Amino acid sequence: MTEHWIVVGAGSAGCVAAARLSERHDRSVTLLESGPDLLSGQVPASIDGPDFLAAVEEPGRTFTDLVVRRHAGAEPAPYVRGRGVGGSSAVNAMIGLRGDGSQFAAWGWDDVDEAWGRVLVPVEVAPSDDLGPVDRALLAAAPDAIRAPLTRLDGRRVTTAEAYLWPALSRPNLAVTADAHVDRVVFDGRRAVGVALADGSEIAADRVVLAAGAIHTPAILLRSDVETPGVGEGLQDHPSAPITLVLREQPDRPRPRLAIGALLRRGDLQVLPMNHLGDAPAAAGLGLLMVALMRPRGAAGRVTIASDDPLAHPDVDLGLLDDPADLAALRGGVRATLDLLARPAFAEVVERAVVDEQGTVVDALTDDDRIDAWLRSGGGGYVHVSSTCRMGVVVDDNGAVFLYEALSVCDASVFPSIPDVNTHLPTVMLAERLAARW
Repeated sequence: MTEHWIVVGAGSAGCVAAARLSERHDRSVTLLESGPDLLSGQVPASIDGPDFLAAVEEPGRTFTDLVVRRHAGAEPAPYVRGRGVGGSSAVNAMIGLRGDGSQFAAWGWDDVDEAWGRVLVPVEVAPSDDLGPVDRALLAAAPDAIRAPLTRLDGRRVTTAEAYLWPALSRPNLAVTADAHVDRVVFDGRRAVGVALADGSEIAADRVVLAAGAIHTPAILLRSDVETPGVGEGLQDHPSAPITLVLREQPDRPRPRLAIGALLRRGDLQVLPMNHLGDAPAAAGLGLLMVALMRPRGAAGRVTIASDDPLAHPDVDLGLLDDPADLAALRGGVRATLDLLARPAFAEVVERAVVDEQGTVVDALTDDDRIDAWLRSGGGGYVHVSSTCRMGVVVDDNGAVFLYEALSVCDASVFPSIPDVNTHLPTVMLAERLAARW
């Protein structure tokens, strides 16, 4: 007898889950994605290319109307999340890091090495010729900086759609439906028996896996009136502080250009350079140096829904820097970054560094109070939202939702706390881990 599975969301985790589940011939798998498809041979040049900012601008590939509140009392501001088959793996900065294995071990995950061994997304270090002026300045100013590992192969981005889904599409038991927006899970008592789409239609299933991401997965559960405590709570992102660099000159290089090709990790802090800020006229001659706290303590963020409208985005509060320890740690990161900017390697390429749209220079950050005020007004997240359906709170170690049957979650929302690196590769590993258990 064939068991029918539905996977909701074709991003970093969903493509992995659907492909792995379809390896069993006694299963049929339907992968539903709210955005557009991504087909072999039809990948836009912006997604294939080195410049993730161009990928973000590709029509239909992000939720252009998604907004979040970064701090208590802050006004809602745009938040970039991938949309369509491939999800954020099609638009992210391609940083490919595994993270600290001791963090996974502390969660009791003893099968991580096996899961990493199955990961199909390739990683290559940015070649020297691809590096831009801010990359080179960081590498010269900080001997412990490295050329960034990127989820590319021979200079091309490799999404989870390419790594996992495309090779599996020849299987008759796997179907992909794009532009299919899921409203809610359909239950018979407390057993999931399918999903309802925004157009009112329903698709029956024996098992349902939600992989719509740490914002939209809890929203689906909340619209489904799931009573498991903790859904949408405990949200985390990596708090960050961006410093805009007015470059002395922009190299005359053919576009597209690699936006990020280096990084620096010191303790719980990551410093990330950006060689350019896109092709908009207002961004001409600008770069960026961003410091982020990769192991935040605070988990005050949350996802809620304001209405049952399946096309309305949920309300998202990131709760950044709610914990005083996070504010102090990021303040220390700002001071270390200002020290880097004062070194000759940066002085050669940076005319001035500013911290707001008014052009306030970094010299204005003269004491802790001024740094803290800037962090609260100008700081942000890293677009790494996670932990809104935490393992041990909302789901068990196999991703199964507590109090319900035949319903699982497989995306960054189930991390017990945010991984200490850029979340794409750990999310792929997570999907490999859960799919193997299923």
